[in-house]
Amino acid sequence: MTIKIKTPKDVTALCETIAKGHERRKKDYESRRIDIIYHGTSAGSSDFTVKTKGSVTSDPVVRKAESLEKLENSLDYKFIKAVEQSLSSVGAGIPRDLRDRLRSAVLLNCENGRDYPYEILNIDEFSKRDFYRRRKQFLNGIGVYLGIIDE
Repeated sequence: MTIKIKTPKDVTALCETIAKGHERRKKDYESRRIDIIYHGTSAGSSDFTVKTKGSVTSDPVVRKAESLEKLENSLDYKFIKAVEQSLSSVGAGIPRDLRDRLRSAVLLNCENGRDYPYEILNIDEFSKRDFYRRRKQFLNGIGVYLGIIDE
């Protein structure tokens, strides 16, 4: 007999909140990344010196690399990675087109379950119970990736 460990509701709600903001965070991250890469320094700037821990750097490439590293160490980026990692496990072992529809349906339902309940998501290949089980696994996967749920 296996014992089911129930995920606390507040942890599930936190993971759902993280999933809700995924598309917005992803767009914001890409925008900030592009801004750093292509517009990080002004072309006419005469002051290229930057003080870093114990040294002075005059290379704009180093500054861009530092900015990119800071961006990739941000909490938003960790949330993006957690959702992407968990989403990659949703529908493993089923045909690609169906898997993509299932992943999209799970995200839509997490984003706004009232507007996108199971009944209107057009994924009749899965029972309602199976869909919500996969959704719960997705949310738990986010928590596991972030270290707030033990595996």
